Formats: sequence, C-alpha cells, structure tokens
Amino acid sequence: MMKRFFRLTALLLALCMPLGLIVHGEAQSEVRLVGLNIGKADCLLLLWQDRAYLIDTGYAQTYPALETALSQYGVSHLNGVFLTHCHKDHQGGLMPLAQSRIAVDAWYASPIYYDIDKEGHPAVLAAAVRNEAVTWLSAGDVIDCGGGASFTVLGPLTVNEENENNNSLVMRFSSPAGSILLTGDMKEEEEAALLASDLLAECDVLKVGHHGDNKATSAEMLKAVKPQIALILTSTQEEPDTPAASTVKRLQDIGCAVHVSQQYSDAMLLTLQNGTAVVTDVKWSDIPERIRGVALSIDLNDDTVTLKNTFDAAVTLSGCSLFSTKGDETLSLPDITLAAGQTYIIGTKSTQGSMDCQWDDKKVWNKNKRDMAILYDAWGRALARTDNGLSE
Repeated sequence: MMKRFFRLTALLLALCMPLGLIVHGEAQSEVRLVGLNIGKADCLLLLWQDRAYLIDTGYAQTYPALETALSQYGVSHLNGVFLTHCHKDHQGGLMPLAQSRIAVDAWYASPIYYDIDKEGHPAVLAAAVRNEAVTWLSAGDVIDCGGGASFTVLGPLTVNEENENNNSLVMRFSSPAGSILLTGDMKEEEEAALLASDLLAECDVLKVGHHGDNKATSAEMLKAVKPQIALILTSTQEEPDTPAASTVKRLQDIGCAVHVSQQYSDAMLLTLQNGTAVVTDVKWSDIPERIRGVALSIDLNDDTVTLKNTFDAAVTLSGCSLFSTKGDETLSLPDITLAAGQTYIIGTKSTQGSMDCQWDDKKVWNKNKRDMAILYDAWGRALARTDNGLSE
C-alpha cells in the first residue's frame, strides 16, 4: 500500500510539472524525438541532453533502419529501451538490438500483458541475450532522466484480455523543454481507464495511439490532453485504414498539427524547446540515395513476385531483401542489376513457370488473405510495396 502511495504521489507531481520551465533565466536543453519512417510500425528515438532512449523497435525486418538511425545520431549507448507491448511491429527489433554492440543500460516493459508466457516475452528474451533482466514498470513509476526530465508511467492500469493494444505502456515524458505523451497502441478502452483515473493531463506533443486508427485518440482524450502537435507512425499502403480520416479530423478540430511518418524521407524529427514543438524532415546522410523506379507485382497462380525497373536507366539492387507480410518471411536477394525495363522473377518450389531466383519454400504468397511484398534496401528503407489483390 505504501509503495502504491509513493507511486501515485510521484505521478501527480509529474503531471503538474509546468511546461517550458525556465531555470535561472535560461531555457533548458531541447528534446529531440526521431520517428522512423518504417511503415506501419513504431520506433522512436528520444534524445535529451547526453541521454538516449528508444521507445519500441519496429519490425525485425526494419531493424537496419533503426541501426542506421542510431549511427546517424551517433548513438552507441542507450540509457533505456522501452517496449510498449508485445506486437511484432513494436518489438521486432529487440532481438537484433540485443545482439548488436549498442550498449543498453535498462530494458523496460509493463508486467501487464496477455496471451504470452513470461519466459517468451520479447523483452525478457532480448535482455537474456546479455544475461540481463527486464525492469517491469507499473503506473506511478518514474524514471529519472537527469536535468529535471523524467518518464512517468501512466498505464496500463489493468490487464485487457481481448486486445493487447490496450495493455500498452503509456508514459509521459516531462522536461524543462516541454512534455510528450507516448501512447504505444492504446485504444479507446485504455484511454477511458486513464481518463477515469484523471491521469491524462495537457501535453505539448502526442504520439498518437495505434497508428492513427479510428478506434483510438477519442475526443474525450483530446479534450484532456490538448496537444499542439501529433505524430502518427504508419503506412497507408501497409494498413489502408490508417491514419483514419476521423482521427486526423479530431486532431485538427482542436488546432493540433498532424505529422505522419510516411510523409517524410527517412524520419521525422520533432524538436521541443520552451514548450514549442517543430517537426522537420530527415534524410540520412553519407549513404546512397534511395533507389527509385522498381515496381513489384505478385502472381498468386504461380506463386511468384516480379521486380521491374520502370526507369530509363539501369538500377543495381545490392544488399536488398524481399519480405512477405503474411508469411513473415524474408529473402535476401543476390546482387542484381536491372536494365531499363528489365524484369526479375522470384519463384518458389511450387512455381511452374520460368524464374530468375527461387525462394527456398513451397509456398510464400497467401491466397486467402491480403499479403504484401515489400522490397527493402540494406539501410532498412522500403523501395517498393505491392499487395496480392486480396482483402483481409
């Protein structure tokens, strides 16, 4: 009971922290939040003074993009890695991160989750690679980030056994520069629980829940939070109903500027200082230009995918990989050069027609549900996407 009292006291103090605090007459350091453009997946790098934190890690197949981002910002040491919940578009990069040379001080996750054994929890598995343990966070816990900044855990408050999204770790980052509400994939049910407990206060920036889905970011929540800027991490090609027009409208109706990761080059950079937030485009430096002009098409009848160079000049696909969303399979492509207009056919063990390369599987492309082929380069950037023409 006493531990819960201290947690709730700390939580209320954090929620009451003034925005854009000025100390000794000078503005404090800025907060930078980097949202990666990696499709319908969450991966956020938060930089504060000399500290770096990661909130979710995207897909396993997009880990090269996370690796690129860390390199671009000179991050070789993470003070903390937070997993908001156990879905693969948030936890997929945990294992390759654990296997990397990036130092990690702490692995954080919520003890509230559903339909998974603790031993198989992705954060537990990642930490175990380094013989480390997960720090389990509950509502009211505070992580001190130095310089007057901290993460305060708001939820989840109770387990939801119907939708893991509503078990998302929800946190408020408060600093002298401003505040950010980080929501994972929180939907209306978890929003309602936090509102009922009076835990959602005004903030400068909102990381929108569940990729801008229409069942998240309710009008009631926005009335309490009142953000000036909203960040949505998604790809309409991968998840056609995101960001939902209704969600965007609710945000715009309160005067909130909406920024969606797919609108940016490699990432969107939010800079927060003195309670004022600005979002700018980020294009990685010192790496090759993103290859353009490669088109993909799936033939379900012969279980093939065709790559076509639609440009009037040759393109070289070096270090590229092809991913099937339903099959959750990745094929590393050989180094190939496609002349203008040239095609390259990738088949499987069940393909009857001609092919240039064989996927070592009997069947790859789903014939009953929507499947996507995504072509990635060596830096985790999506070069092309297509679906199999089916609905979910």
